[in-house]
Amino acid sequence: MSFQLDINTLLYLFILGNLFSGLLITFYRYHFAKDTASVLFITAKWLQVVFWGSILLWDYIPHWIAIPLSNALILAGGSLEISALLMMMGMMDRKAKLYYSGLVAGSVLSFCIVALFFNHANLRVATTSLWVMLFVIYPGYRLTAGKERSPLQKIMGGVFYTIAAVMLLRSFVALILEPEMGPLTANPAQYLYYLGMFLMLVGGIAAFILLSNEHSYEKLKRIAAYDSLTGILGRRAFLIEAELKLAMAARKREYCSMLLLDLDHFKIVNDTYGHDKGDVVLQDFALTIESRLGIGDLFGRVGGEEFAIMLYGQDAENSSRKAEELRQAVKEASGDSLAGGYTVSIGMITVLPDQQTALNTLYKLSDRALYQAKQDGRDRVVRAG
Repeated sequence: MSFQLDINTLLYLFILGNLFSGLLITFYRYHFAKDTASVLFITAKWLQVVFWGSILLWDYIPHWIAIPLSNALILAGGSLEISALLMMMGMMDRKAKLYYSGLVAGSVLSFCIVALFFNHANLRVATTSLWVMLFVIYPGYRLTAGKERSPLQKIMGGVFYTIAAVMLLRSFVALILEPEMGPLTANPAQYLYYLGMFLMLVGGIAAFILLSNEHSYEKLKRIAAYDSLTGILGRRAFLIEAELKLAMAARKREYCSMLLLDLDHFKIVNDTYGHDKGDVVLQDFALTIESRLGIGDLFGRVGGEEFAIMLYGQDAENSSRKAEELRQAVKEASGDSLAGGYTVSIGMITVLPDQQTALNTLYKLSDRALYQAKQDGRDRVVRAG
């Protein structure tokens, strides 16, 4: 039994499929906040609906209007969809914007040249296919390059690479194997083209929904992990990360230092200047400390005006020097946010941990040293004995 696909049937399926996907995404995002990426993606889907529908009008509209309009719609729709997906993953940087600006300008110029001076159906098919290939190969590369990419991103990158390969094959067939080939010519390359468009349709919808959920999850995770006022780790997240850092130090036989920092007389700051001013002091304090820590160090807010630091890989002498440097930096910078300034007291301990070293023990010893710093007059560093 032979099976023959009909191009017109595929065309109607793509019109209905894009119409359904456009409605699905529009209603899916209806109750969400209107972010730029979502607006771009929804606009892209409706442009694609109009593109596939416009092909049905080619017999009723002059070709010099219909063909450039259809190609503009598919290039615009595809580029907006790709831009939206890249934007959702934080990959729409300056390099990507320059790349796509160049592609848009190059595709419009080349298609105008082909339409005006070499107006053959196969050349139009080949030109459009090559530009689409360039549009999709960039996100394929960005989504698969680097070990930090998630499985979802790598799968999406593979889909883009597949579409790029299909477009390259379609262009080759149109230029070399079938010089009379048009956009609706039935041949294996065209069937692969529609398969690629189907992958783009299904993959784009799935990626958008999954990335929306992934983005929401990451946002919630960040809210849970980071202190909303200062932007540094919250208490729970700091303790979890500190446990991991301590375990790594035990495996590698590296020193670890736990520091507890408490702003001196902070209640007076709130009572005198108000809580808004107190919040500014906390933000400036966190910024001062964070800017002086190393890449491997941890910094978190563990109470109202109490903060914790874990210094990694520094022995007692170096960690004491770092603690004193932090105390002095706070004192010098404090005048920028509060008239008369403020100071900080620090309690600390340094260990060469093993598998039995408990974070809770280090925390208690640092807290005891911090209490001693307060008792001895504040604005000082005390090391646990």
